[in-house]
Amino acid sequence: MASLVPIAPHTIIRLVAPTDFEGSVPIPSWVPAALQQMPVVVVRRGPQLNGIPVGVRGPQRNQRWAGWLKGPINMAQQISPEQLVTTKAWQMITPNRQQLPVFQALPAIASIMSLPWGLGGSAGFELATGQAAVKPTSDLDLIMPAQHPLTVSAAQQLLQALNQFGVHVDVQLVAGQNGFSLEEYAQQRTTTVLLKTAQGPQLVTNPWQAVKN
Repeated sequence: MASLVPIAPHTIIRLVAPTDFEGSVPIPSWVPAALQQMPVVVVRRGPQLNGIPVGVRGPQRNQRWAGWLKGPINMAQQISPEQLVTTKAWQMITPNRQQLPVFQALPAIASIMSLPWGLGGSAGFELATGQAAVKPTSDLDLIMPAQHPLTVSAAQQLLQALNQFGVHVDVQLVAGQNGFSLEEYAQQRTTTVLLKTAQGPQLVTNPWQAVKN
């Protein structure tokens, strides 16, 4: 049975123990081993009526598997992208890991951000789990609630400010299961923006309105 309260994409779930999974393809042999070592999954977009869509990371870069948590789910902890920012989780990693460009940039980014935000991607995963996931060439994935629409000019200025610290920053604006790229919106290369939803991607002309539908 799925959680009665929908769990937002990018949330990291720490399981009490490995649980039942289902996938559209056979479960690779590395998945049970990875979950035995660290029973952690990342919530994906998708309907949660008959299970929670999640992703599993293995120790190798090419080890990524998408499936669904099934049956009674015994969760030890849920970690949201915003929690990693409010706790300044980047201060708790080893000095050696703090030298990576992504983690070097975070204190400076935190000092200029006036809007709510959180951490996703490899940085969010590493800070939530303690498992090394960030590489010297990693991008920094920020998750921001799509609360107040930004003009194209304001979006461009925000991205310029965020990208002055030596790493490429990718900002995802989210509302529930929906999300879109701030960079795509700011670039205005076409009249539409790709909106990611639980039912699949859609092209929309007004992402700020569509993301809340």
